[in-house]
Amino acid sequence: MNTTNPTLRHDTPHGMTIDGTRRTVQEAPRRTRVVADVDVLVVGGGPAGVGAALAAGREGAKTVLIERHAMLGGMWTAGLVNPFFEFKDKGWLVAELIESLKAAGAWQTWRWAATFDTEVMKRVLEEKLSAAGVEFWYHGLVADAIVDAGRLRGAIVESKAGREAVLAKVVVDCSGDGDAAARAGVPYEFGRLGDGLVQPLTLMFEIEGTAGFEQKSAPELHDQMAEAIRQHGLDIALPFGRVNYAPWIISVPRPGAAQVQLTHVYRVNPLAPRELTKAVVAARQQAHQAAAVLRRVPGLEGIRLAQTGSSIGVRETRRVCGQYRLTMDDLSEGRRFDDAVTFCAFGVDIHEPAPGAGVPSGHGAKMKPYEIPYRCLVPQGLENLLVAGRCISGSHEAHASYRVTGTCMAMGQAAGLAAAWAAQDNSSPSGLSGPALRKKLEQRGVGFLGK
Repeated sequence: MNTTNPTLRHDTPHGMTIDGTRRTVQEAPRRTRVVADVDVLVVGGGPAGVGAALAAGREGAKTVLIERHAMLGGMWTAGLVNPFFEFKDKGWLVAELIESLKAAGAWQTWRWAATFDTEVMKRVLEEKLSAAGVEFWYHGLVADAIVDAGRLRGAIVESKAGREAVLAKVVVDCSGDGDAAARAGVPYEFGRLGDGLVQPLTLMFEIEGTAGFEQKSAPELHDQMAEAIRQHGLDIALPFGRVNYAPWIISVPRPGAAQVQLTHVYRVNPLAPRELTKAVVAARQQAHQAAAVLRRVPGLEGIRLAQTGSSIGVRETRRVCGQYRLTMDDLSEGRRFDDAVTFCAFGVDIHEPAPGAGVPSGHGAKMKPYEIPYRCLVPQGLENLLVAGRCISGSHEAHASYRVTGTCMAMGQAAGLAAAWAAQDNSSPSGLSGPALRKKLEQRGVGFLGK
């Protein structure tokens, strides 16, 4: 062997033994290298995560964000999720992001919401985090939590570099799935009461050649697709009934392009990788079949399927147990809170978890615009941790309203501000004054519902 060859390298394998039943592997103790010691660690770079990291960075906190994809934006970008729901009057960083997209010609009104150009969104988010001094690391996955004496001190990150540790004064879990919180032992809820099922998964896809096609309603397009299947004898079944939440052809600010919300895969545990893999394969097949049907709908004859999302859309997994649990009572009463961090006016959008099972889903339950208290972002029983996005503390029904991206980014900007504040004071976020945080947010232009 040529030991002077500078290109010759090897890694040292970690010692392990397989027990006699071959059901477990015993790992030897290990020392994991600390690669960063920061004020704020943000887990996940989706809407909540970019909001949290931007807010913390803008406040002068040394901030690192860990993202598993090769882009920021999460479901906005990797998931091709449009439209941008619940953006009006959110203020501060949400409003600033929208102004940047408008300036880039990457924003347009669509029905009751607005849509954006996915590729421009990727660039704009990278520019904003870089300008705020935030380090963001792609291709990393938070594999474990570092807990010491009831305090979360950081996370173990797995990547091509192996296992590395990041220490932080405050961790903000914006993973969507509550990964850091769960690894740290925080209790959480999963699924709806009764059967524990979560909402179905949807793989968004993009089509080109829509040529000005405008959809009037989901039921109308459903009927057109069903008729096309019947007329042409296609061996294809639509993955939902006649509902108002699918299918939708969502035009985006590129000529002739649209993103389609249509595929549905049911009874999947999104935290189980093998189940998730099968769901992605099934949803991608649905997307290609749907494109074949849509080409037989008047006005869509010239479309082509341009791409499916890099990541399947997961609507619901863990809901971390916090100091306050938002419920349908809060939504139906339109409750306000002294410690509110944002508000939400989006309806209770429950995509039926088990069609045909005869279980009422609660979709479309009556609600009023309501506020989300800071206490929903503060997990039970562990210091130095905040959560933001769809994994905050709430019921299955309430979650179906606040899980949309504009509200998630608004929660993120609040969590990032709180994290930076706590890091500066060397305190835990659980001890911060919620009403004082609300006042800080109001000073930065965040909108609320009022008393």
